[in-house]
Amino acid sequence: MTHGQTALERDARRRSSDGQREFERQKVAAHYEHNADIFSLVLDSHLTYSTGIFRSTADDLETAQKRKFEHVRKLLRIRPGEEVFDAGCGWGSILLDLAEHTEGRFYGVTLSGKQREVALQRARQRGLDHRVRVDVAHVAEVNLEPSSMDVIIFSGSIVHIHDREAIHRWVARCLRPGGRLLISDCYFPVQQRGSRNTRATEYILGHTLGYCRLLTLSEELELIEKNGLDINLVEDLTSSYVHTVRHWIDNIRRHRTRLEELAPGFAHILQCYMTIGRLSFRRRSALEYMILATKGRIDHDLDDYSIRGMST
Repeated sequence: MTHGQTALERDARRRSSDGQREFERQKVAAHYEHNADIFSLVLDSHLTYSTGIFRSTADDLETAQKRKFEHVRKLLRIRPGEEVFDAGCGWGSILLDLAEHTEGRFYGVTLSGKQREVALQRARQRGLDHRVRVDVAHVAEVNLEPSSMDVIIFSGSIVHIHDREAIHRWVARCLRPGGRLLISDCYFPVQQRGSRNTRATEYILGHTLGYCRLLTLSEELELIEKNGLDINLVEDLTSSYVHTVRHWIDNIRRHRTRLEELAPGFAHILQCYMTIGRLSFRRRSALEYMILATKGRIDHDLDDYSIRGMST
């Protein structure tokens, strides 16, 4: 689909596959290579850099993120010994929660060496390091055996990957029969609501976050189905994301002095991109969805774990 492409996407198409992968590796990593203490003042206590799930505007950030963790655990139903891959695990928030509450085996990758250090340190502190591995790598370079994974997760990370067609082929190849794919990320609506080629879009998707490619939900689902997976669940978390980012912005304001001491100017960048982004999600010119798909037959019913009808 070429209609509504951002300037970032057009530039990416001019690069070779290797060139674009190196571009993503360098540009995206830069945002996450800042001191984790900075993000600890902005995010929740688990350093979750993706949306929580809000039932009420009165919910605090910790409650919303805890609800997100619980919902992910219920959807994935990880059994003892199952192999889980987190593509873009960040500081390990979802990966470590799953490791703490299930008996699976966990492998995550990140583009940031600092994120890896923090994730492994937190795994050791929780006594989980024997079941948790984290590497610095671009997901396109991860060489997993065919049909070797029971679960693959992209939480706030698939948006950083330009070649989504190749990634979905890779996912389908790596999942075992009955394996689960979970995606939680940002999308554009099919019907454009304003220009996608603005200074604000460039500031968020390029300058701040390095590289982001927002598909429409229908495009992502088509790629999933094209590679043989079945869509089990799609949930709209846009309103929850608006509330999540509101809390992040409030934390930036509350800790502005300390943030300036740690990284002069970075708080301004964070607050600007989050404020612009929050407005986009409030206007629904950008959307947040969670997708669950499976490879072949599953032996349990997911209907009990839907949050459809929840006020987010």
